[in-house]
Amino acid sequence: RPEDGGDAPPPVILVLPKGVQPETEDARGLANKVLVILSVLATIFTTTAYALTCYALNPSFFQAVVNDNNISLIPPTILPIFIGTITLQVIHETAHLIAAKRTNTTIGRPVPLPSLQLGTFGCITPLRSFPPTRHALLDIALAGPVATLLLSTLSITCGIFLTVNAPADVLPTLPVMPSIIFKSSFLTGFITSILSPKILTLPVSQPIPIHPLFLIGLTGLISSCLNLLPIGRLDGGRAAQAVFGRRSSQLLSLLTLALLAFAALSGSSVLSIFWGLIVTLFQRVPEINCRDEVTEVDDFRFWGYVAVLCLVGGILLPFPGGGAF
Repeated sequence: RPEDGGDAPPPVILVLPKGVQPETEDARGLANKVLVILSVLATIFTTTAYALTCYALNPSFFQAVVNDNNISLIPPTILPIFIGTITLQVIHETAHLIAAKRTNTTIGRPVPLPSLQLGTFGCITPLRSFPPTRHALLDIALAGPVATLLLSTLSITCGIFLTVNAPADVLPTLPVMPSIIFKSSFLTGFITSILSPKILTLPVSQPIPIHPLFLIGLTGLISSCLNLLPIGRLDGGRAAQAVFGRRSSQLLSLLTLALLAFAALSGSSVLSIFWGLIVTLFQRVPEINCRDEVTEVDDFRFWGYVAVLCLVGGILLPFPGGGAF
């Protein structure tokens, strides 16, 4: 390595067959375009269903909608969670786009992935040109999920604070969820233990009102972490390929897929069943090469990626006494 006092490696020209060229938007067939439209419609439906589910245990909402047949109450009630969930994903994709433009890399139109548990799993955002370097690939991969993680953590923190300090007349209008949701992630449990430790002492099945900001942040937090898993063409798979190289990242991808399969078969995580299926069908293959595959990422980016991996573990693992998604 030149920075270690050695000579610079000789330039190498790698000739690739046309089949490994990044696919262009114009090359996509009619079937793919129809699938994209269906995916968008399905994501709108599942995000609406997620927002509606958040109010299912609210007795006032249930009485008005089910018993009194006041359907007009639904749109204004669930709209904040719907818009908040979609907004986080828009910010996620915007951060990808900004990072790609800074590195002169072309990315395709994002395709949203529906999820009944979270509203959306995020988006598939294909690369339409070869990234110039491995550190450029890492920057593109981490820009979206890191931005969403920061905003989601802020949203969760504000949501807990506003829940604890909500006036008595506001509490009946809030979403209602079992208290175990605060223990579904170690990070959310840790934040709750600081802001309102009494919530963690409640029975796990106890329904409690929760500010919508908490639920918006939670879905952004979990979907970002799922996309940061080091698998194939996920954001995490691209980051692992940039940091560890192509061969090592493929081995890490297989190991992570095996862990997902174990979590699904053991029943410890329902979410891993659906996410594992989507990843296996659409995102398991390695990402395209960078134009410069030789130069490694710098130490700052390497340790930054390690820190992100540790954060992902702290989010996906449940708080003591809770259960995984």
